[in-house]
Amino acid sequence: MSSSLTGRLNHQATAFVKEVLSQWLDDEEIYSLTKTIKDWQETINPAHTRLPRFAPFSTGSSVDKVSLVLVPVVSSAGIVVSKISEPFNLLCPARKKAFHILDSFNCHSNKLESIPGFQTSLGPREIKSQLSQVGAVLFSPPKQIAPFLKKISPSEGSNSWQDLRAELLSCFVGSILLCGVNGASFDIKIGNGSFLKNLKEARSLVQSLNNVCDRLRIISSFILSDMDQPLGQALGSSLEIREVLEVFKGKGPLDVLKLALELGTDILLLAKKSLNRTEAKRVLKEKIIRGEALEKFKQIIEAQKGDSRIIDDYSLLPQAKDRLKILSPKKGYINKIMMKQIRSVCLELETGGKDSAESSDHGSGLLIFKKTGEKVEKGITLAELHFNKVKNVSRLEKETQGAFIISEKPPSFRPFIIERIGTKV
Repeated sequence: MSSSLTGRLNHQATAFVKEVLSQWLDDEEIYSLTKTIKDWQETINPAHTRLPRFAPFSTGSSVDKVSLVLVPVVSSAGIVVSKISEPFNLLCPARKKAFHILDSFNCHSNKLESIPGFQTSLGPREIKSQLSQVGAVLFSPPKQIAPFLKKISPSEGSNSWQDLRAELLSCFVGSILLCGVNGASFDIKIGNGSFLKNLKEARSLVQSLNNVCDRLRIISSFILSDMDQPLGQALGSSLEIREVLEVFKGKGPLDVLKLALELGTDILLLAKKSLNRTEAKRVLKEKIIRGEALEKFKQIIEAQKGDSRIIDDYSLLPQAKDRLKILSPKKGYINKIMMKQIRSVCLELETGGKDSAESSDHGSGLLIFKKTGEKVEKGITLAELHFNKVKNVSRLEKETQGAFIISEKPPSFRPFIIERIGTKV
């Protein structure tokens, strides 16, 4: 790369290449990618704005429900927010499968696709216009960037933790640069529902991400959260969109709201929009109570050509025709929820057993009514299947019921927020 070009390049893109990409790309590819990132950032960054620009990320899903709460509520508090809607699509399919990167409950589809008309494939000028007018955007990785980042992979036969960390680092930092932000918040999931199984692995990833963010001069915060059981109640595209809307209306699951408020509090503190955690959380709660966060979500939907009538009329979202209640086989306490089995059931409900994104059923899914630690009686409803076309319903019923491990004594307490890194206030 010539010294004259290097001198003109954005310092973030140059640092990204030096710290992350040089081991995978040759000089010509580095030159092209760096210039493409620079041109992209210059095109999407709103002119004449002094508002801080942030991007939220999660290891839990391509578009996790928490981010769908977090983006509007933080934006309504005066932060410009960009969210890559399918960040893990930057990796090649074989690597995603090997590492279970898309560890969401709709691995084949983007939750936003269940909103009629909603578009995430936006050009740079569209993104810039929406950031200027609305203050928030949810967009897919640009086509001109994807060929470069999909090459950032070790050999397909290598599944070590070091490889996983390198790929996640590339994916997340690449997404940060594509969002053109000066701050980022990360929700790092730990547990049997995540590919990060323990605190050691999570801290290792956080250290790597933090080091690169520091070199890119991007302020960052990290929350390590529990994923030994589903977050909220809904698992499935339209069911989760409905749950997000219920959170904005003050009727959604408290764990979803709690995590969104914790992540949002970190962002407001990093952006110096609040003096302390108490004040920041109060501001965010008021945005929800006054309806400003829901109004912001409506603006995002309409700006991206979605049907905002879903906010008041859930029947406009995809619906499943059939329901099946999953009953508790005995009395006791929910000791554990086997996330692998839950994920398997949800994928089959969504795809009808077909391994194809084209067969995704946005109306299907699963509602979880009992969580770890709760006392249950025999015959009480643990969950409910929502489906349209399923070959063997009785098998899915048994698999779902078997995912709830019931014991005579309650399990040991496990904190929901395991650790917080990066915000000192």
